Amino acid sequence: MEQPPQNVTALDGKDATISCRAVGAPNPNITWIYNETQLVELSSRFQILESGDLLISSIRAADAGLYICVRANEAGSVKGEAYLSVLVRTQIIQPPVNTTVLLGLTATLQCKVSSDPSVPYNIDWYREGQSTPIVNSQRVGVQADGQLEIQAVRASDVGTYACVVTSPGGNETRSAMLSVIELPFPPSNVRVERLPEPHQRSINVSWTPGFDGNSPIDKFIIQRREVSELGPVPDPLLNWITELTNVSADQRWIVLDNLKAATVYQFRVSAVNRVGEGSPSEPSNIVELPQEAPSGPPVGFVGSARSMSEIITQWQPPLEEHRNGQILGYILRYRLYGYNNVPWSYQNITNEAQRNFLIQELITWKDYIVQIAAYNNMGVGVYTEGAKIKTKEGVPEAPPTNLRVLALNSTAVQISWTPPNPQQINGINQGYKIQAWQQHLIEGEYQDLEKRMITVPPSLIDPLAEQTATLNGLDKYAKYNITVLCFTDPGDGVISQKVSVMTKEDVPDEITALHFDDISDRSVTVLWAPPRHANGVLTGYTVRYQMRDRPETMKSINLTAEDTQLTVNQLQATTHYWFEICAWTRIGRGTPKTATIQSGVEPVLPHAPTNLALSNIEAFSVVLQFTPGFDGNSSITKWKVEAQTARNMTWFTICEISDPDAETLTVTGLMPFTQYRLRLSATNVVGSSRPSEPTKDFQTIQARPMHAPYNVTVRAMSAQQLRVRWIPLQQTEWFGNPRGYNISYRQVDHKAGTIKHPPRSTLIEDHTANSHVLDGLEEWTLYEVLINACNDVGCSRASNAAEERTREATPSYGPLEVEANATSSTTVVVRWGEVPRQHRNGQIEGYKVFYAATDRVVPVLHKTIPNNSSFTTTLTELKKYVVYHVQVLAYTRLGDGALSTPPIRVQTFEDTPGAPSNVSFPDVTFSMARIIWDVPDDPNGEILAYQVTYTLNGSANLNYSREFPPSDRTFRATQLLPERYYTFSVTAQTRLGWGKTASVLVYTTNNRDRPQAPSVPQVSRSQIQAHQITFSWTPGRDGFAPLRYYTVQMRENEGPWQPLPERVDPLVSSYTAVGLKPYTTYQFRIQATNDLGPSAFSRESIVVRTLPAAPAVGVGGLKVVPITTTSVRVHWSALETGMWNGDAATGGYRILYQQLSDFPTALQSTPKTDVMGINVNSVVLSDLTQDRNYEIVVLPFNSQGPGPATPPAAVYVGEAVPTGEPRAVDAAAISSTEVRLRWKPPKQSMQNGDILGYKIFYLVTYSPQALEPGRKWEEEIEVVSATATSHSLVFLDKYTEYRIQLLAFNPAGDGPRSAPVTVKTLQGVPSAPLNLRFSDITMQSLEVSWDPPKFLNGEILGYLVTYETTEENEKFSKQVKQKVSNTTLRVQNLEEEVTYTFTVRAQTIDYGPAVSENVTTGPQDGSPVAPRDLILSKTLSSVEMHWINGPSGRGPILGYLIEAKKREKGEPSFIFSQLTDDSRWTKIDQTKKGPMQDYTVSYHILMPSTAYTFRVIAYNRYGISFPAYCKDSILTPSKLHLEYGYLQHKPFYRQTWFMVSLAATSIVIIVMVIAVLCVKSKSYKYKQEAQKTLEESMAMSIDERQELALELYRSRHGVGTGTLNSVGTLRSGTLGTLGRKSTNRPPTSAQLGKSPPRPSPASVAYHSDEESLKCYDENPDDSSVTEKPSEVSSSEASQHSESENESVRSDPHSFVNHYANVNDSLRQSWKKTKPVRNYSSYTDSEPEGSAVMSLNGGQIIVNNMARSRAPLPGFSSFV
Repeated sequence: MEQPPQNVTALDGKDATISCRAVGAPNPNITWIYNETQLVELSSRFQILESGDLLISSIRAADAGLYICVRANEAGSVKGEAYLSVLVRTQIIQPPVNTTVLLGLTATLQCKVSSDPSVPYNIDWYREGQSTPIVNSQRVGVQADGQLEIQAVRASDVGTYACVVTSPGGNETRSAMLSVIELPFPPSNVRVERLPEPHQRSINVSWTPGFDGNSPIDKFIIQRREVSELGPVPDPLLNWITELTNVSADQRWIVLDNLKAATVYQFRVSAVNRVGEGSPSEPSNIVELPQEAPSGPPVGFVGSARSMSEIITQWQPPLEEHRNGQILGYILRYRLYGYNNVPWSYQNITNEAQRNFLIQELITWKDYIVQIAAYNNMGVGVYTEGAKIKTKEGVPEAPPTNLRVLALNSTAVQISWTPPNPQQINGINQGYKIQAWQQHLIEGEYQDLEKRMITVPPSLIDPLAEQTATLNGLDKYAKYNITVLCFTDPGDGVISQKVSVMTKEDVPDEITALHFDDISDRSVTVLWAPPRHANGVLTGYTVRYQMRDRPETMKSINLTAEDTQLTVNQLQATTHYWFEICAWTRIGRGTPKTATIQSGVEPVLPHAPTNLALSNIEAFSVVLQFTPGFDGNSSITKWKVEAQTARNMTWFTICEISDPDAETLTVTGLMPFTQYRLRLSATNVVGSSRPSEPTKDFQTIQARPMHAPYNVTVRAMSAQQLRVRWIPLQQTEWFGNPRGYNISYRQVDHKAGTIKHPPRSTLIEDHTANSHVLDGLEEWTLYEVLINACNDVGCSRASNAAEERTREATPSYGPLEVEANATSSTTVVVRWGEVPRQHRNGQIEGYKVFYAATDRVVPVLHKTIPNNSSFTTTLTELKKYVVYHVQVLAYTRLGDGALSTPPIRVQTFEDTPGAPSNVSFPDVTFSMARIIWDVPDDPNGEILAYQVTYTLNGSANLNYSREFPPSDRTFRATQLLPERYYTFSVTAQTRLGWGKTASVLVYTTNNRDRPQAPSVPQVSRSQIQAHQITFSWTPGRDGFAPLRYYTVQMRENEGPWQPLPERVDPLVSSYTAVGLKPYTTYQFRIQATNDLGPSAFSRESIVVRTLPAAPAVGVGGLKVVPITTTSVRVHWSALETGMWNGDAATGGYRILYQQLSDFPTALQSTPKTDVMGINVNSVVLSDLTQDRNYEIVVLPFNSQGPGPATPPAAVYVGEAVPTGEPRAVDAAAISSTEVRLRWKPPKQSMQNGDILGYKIFYLVTYSPQALEPGRKWEEEIEVVSATATSHSLVFLDKYTEYRIQLLAFNPAGDGPRSAPVTVKTLQGVPSAPLNLRFSDITMQSLEVSWDPPKFLNGEILGYLVTYETTEENEKFSKQVKQKVSNTTLRVQNLEEEVTYTFTVRAQTIDYGPAVSENVTTGPQDGSPVAPRDLILSKTLSSVEMHWINGPSGRGPILGYLIEAKKREKGEPSFIFSQLTDDSRWTKIDQTKKGPMQDYTVSYHILMPSTAYTFRVIAYNRYGISFPAYCKDSILTPSKLHLEYGYLQHKPFYRQTWFMVSLAATSIVIIVMVIAVLCVKSKSYKYKQEAQKTLEESMAMSIDERQELALELYRSRHGVGTGTLNSVGTLRSGTLGTLGRKSTNRPPTSAQLGKSPPRPSPASVAYHSDEESLKCYDENPDDSSVTEKPSEVSSSEASQHSESENESVRSDPHSFVNHYANVNDSLRQSWKKTKPVRNYSSYTDSEPEGSAVMSLNGGQIIVNNMARSRAPLPGFSSFV
């Protein structure tokens, strides 16, 4: 340790050094420890010197303590310690500073004292000139920290204030000056004087400044206002406009130039100092500038030809600044273009508000130059540039001359003429019309009617030379008057003189009215009439005749022209002769007329052809084969084919063919894809036959559409869109199933001479469409458009080509060959080439060069070159040594195009650097200041070094200078004087030298602090504008650290505070906030920042509102719709109130429009229409020029100015959609699929051109059938021609309600729809029912069900169910029909294991088609296997059944069917086949308890003394099994046996019931005998009559009658073999045949072989389905039997017929009676017969359950449905 630490005592604020120097090798390091535990951290105040000493700067009381130093190296360590003592003296560490305060605010003067805590001190404040300290009062007071505060400062407070500190530790005094500043006073004596000519528009304004408010005046502000005729406005805030805002403070007058003439002005002046703008002066004297003639022309002057002698002109007044007074009117002048020596023609327009004028009495088809100027009291102003306008074409005023006509042949003439004088054509000669006239007698006068006309184009080689043309198609040997006229676009000129000519003679036409009279075996008289067209002078007739097919018998007779009949004799009898008659003229023989007759036979009308058949069906023709009918004794001269279509139900002639011997005709003239029905008639000399029977319906095949769409027009919609319009094809013109329209389009370049671009196409699938917009096209490009109509076969020929150019747009590609070269450190030269032609998209008006630095966030700048011929420019004022990206674009009048790519990279040259940035002093003491800085914002090259110099402020001597490498950007300056200002300068160096210097001040002190907040920002009303506000402030104390910048915050509409990104220079005290919103409230506050940080924010300024401004947002939704041929309606979306920037009251919309041309002008100079009101959203522009394209923009405006304009919207004026709808629309249903529409066209005034057609829209509003889920009814369209006023909609849905609307369309588009009409088609037959299915199938029954038809087509009245065996069987083949009202039916008594075919048809107005399914009775797939080993055993009271179950099938067994039937006598017990036994199995029971193997049948439910066989059937949910039979039969005991067996236990005569039963039985027998006798006596005579009637009607043999009697006897006594069972099935035995109605003889063996196995009560005639469905009037019935011998089945409800009294039930094995309707007398007798007991002649059944069969003209009515109360006529037998 060479110099150990020593104790040090130092004053606070001074520096202290504690030594610690040691010697060692290597040099020992050093560590300082404070108070033995805390390492001393190096900072700006604690520094270790190179010797190891510790330097503490600006000592504080907290620094006192023990300091230990440790020196150590590898050899060892030494340490030493010392104490630092700090003496705190009493001193002012923050003295008061000179302060400037705004008038009325609070002033504070600081005086902060530092002292030892143990030493007291006292602070007093003295004002200069006063010996006593300041005493606290309400306004002035000393705070606890020694600060002096003066509230609401005023001018009397200005002066010097001293802070005096007294204490034992020392005394100190510091003073500062308090200044009070305020706004400057208004200037006075403001005078204005008008300067003499020629400066009559200049004014001199002078003034005298007022008091400056203790702050030097910075500038003056001059304001003006215009004074109306009523005098100045009282409110001084109104109408003042700031004229100048920066008039020098030294000036006392200024000259204002370029003021408006004829205006009265007042001026005022205000002064501005650092506080702000003072109050304005009093208004000056009033000065009036003299009037002048308007200095500018009217704007937007345009004109167009209204007619061939009129020009309409339009204009707007001159701009406001050019009017120079009140406009009184306009002077319009015009003269022929090019005739410069001809004087002008003038028109004086005295109405100032007039904006158009019609110039009349002009020369047709001439160019005029037209100009207009406004005038006021001082004279006529400037004329507009001449507008060249040509009047419209007129019609020629002179006819062609030297007209000559020469007949060439019988149908053509040659015409020659000389064209009229060109001066008298009045337009472009479009050609000549040659007309041929003939005289006709009309209403007693001869008048010329045009018969033929052709047009001939003018000669292109020599328009004045004589022209020749040939007129063809004239009538033969006819006289014509020929005329020629010249025509232009507007119309036809004067017609020439008529020249007569006669066409040459020709051979005549064939004779007419050929017929024959007085036909005998040997002679005939031939009669005829002259030809319809003789084509000359008739010279005679030739009659030739011969025997048919024998040319050698030909004879010829020549007659005169007067002879029209000839009697031919010496004919052979009954021989066919062929006659030919022809007429003659001088030219030759005419067309002959032929006919064939038979001698001796008078010709009659022919018979119709038969057996028409079709073959070779083509699109336009079909081959018709037929068998000719009787020719009527004369040859067939003509076959007439008539047709009928689905759209035209009337027969019309389709073609006539002359081929007498034809049996096959090719019918032409058909329409493709059309449904036809043809019929044929023959014609001979007598007349036409009746038509044949029509052929079957057939449809011609498809063909290509008839033609391409007509009237194809193309209009440009935008720069990339073209609208194509056409007349859609009608339904009959498609010739097939339409697929739509194919639009083919391609670019064309007429300059290149050939089409280079491949075509593109698009398919429009809507075949009713009449317009389409082509998208994605190239801008400003000419396109050729073709349209084809396409169907399934192919496409039609292409339409005529239509051409149109897309609208102008901005360039879609940048200029080529862009290059940029730096020429200095701040300039770059940019060169470029042209934009490719295909990407220009319009007329290039100039270029813009965009450039931006790549390494910094700066806005992109651009330079505009307003010239399309300049391709180079120089960019100046660039940043030095900065890389720029440069791009160039071209612009058109519609805006900027695409930038060139890629960006060009260029770097400016290196230069000397800018000043270093962010210079500050983070550490400052009384003797030291550390400075830091950043790289310059503009390094301008590579920084090589920095230089720092500093001097004592105010001293001219250089104190210090030092250079640093570029990596060092900090420097510590020591040994400075305390409490002094130093100026530090920092400079950077590049390769080119030292750059700019950044100079900053620093104050050496230990008492630096953050700055005081600035004062409240002051806003002057004159500094408030729409988008910016200027405000000022007074800085606060800087805290002994110079301010570096201010930060400004603002808030909008009481919202959150938002900082402004810009740092404000600390030397200024005002700021202008830009980019503000108009008519919006703002507040501002300011923050000052020094090296120690930011101050608090100032108090916020008062709330100020920016001024109103013009709208900043353009309107949207611009749409232009033509409404007439000369007017359009402009629509837009109105702006909301908040978008008008505070001036909605004067808001409105300005519509600018102009005609489009190849070189359009700027829209701002075109005509305009202003509409007031911010909610207006449409306007009508009228009186536009027809057949022109217009461009329209809309912009909002208010009194502050116009807002941004919309993009231009283009519209073609001359086409407008109809504004009226079709009238008197009426719809009527013709059939179930056709509706007839009728209407009237729209009003003529609302058609807006030629109607091209009508569109019919029809939509289903109600349908009887439900629509599929997820689908909805779609509107359908049909197109009809413009000439139609009625139309039939065919192929509609049946019984469906439609809503129908019509609209008319023209080339511009669709008009409005008519009011909807509603119509409902008539009912039709329904479609087939759906989903026919079967369930609950047993051996003899099943249930059939179905779903309603998909197409109900009306109200469903019911269903007809028909079933029969699929294969015919002689024993039980049958067909049964049943009408039901629901969708299910139970069918009983079917044959076992037989397949049936079921059909179901629904009924509305008639029965529709059927749905059919097959089903087999018996087991089904999945049914159980039949039980086996069925064993029967008898007991005393029942039959015991036992069996073994088989497999259960697909599902468990649910139960069993127990069935029994009586065994017939003589039938072997082991035969159970249905083929030999036609009796029915009767169901005993159906169990539902699942599987079982035993069952007991009680005798009480069986017939006594009857042999029964039994069977068991298992069933599951899939169906039944096959039955299990038992070979044994069971004979049930008789009643006596049952009773005897019972009495074995107890004699019956001992039973009580026996005596009671005996008595009751006796009474019953007596009553029955009496009743039978009564009935017999009353019905005896009726029985005799019935017997007689039956014998007569049935015509039976004796054996048959005996058998019938036996059957009747059995039926009455319950022993029937032939019965009609309870389910309505007719059982027949061996008796009788089912014969037809016409058969009255005994049946043959064949008939017996086909009869059913049981006899019928009578001979039954079976009829057709229609007859079988008819019901008898008194007992309507719905079942019938067809031709087959059959059984009749009813519904399940008729299975178990019950008697009216349900307390007495019939035997379960009994069968229902037969009922036969024999005749009326028997029917009446049966009606009178009372029912016996409960076996009534009524059955409980529905009428639907009846079966109807014809019985020799009568009916068998089987009524067996349950619960019926219908009487059953017929004879009865009861079981």
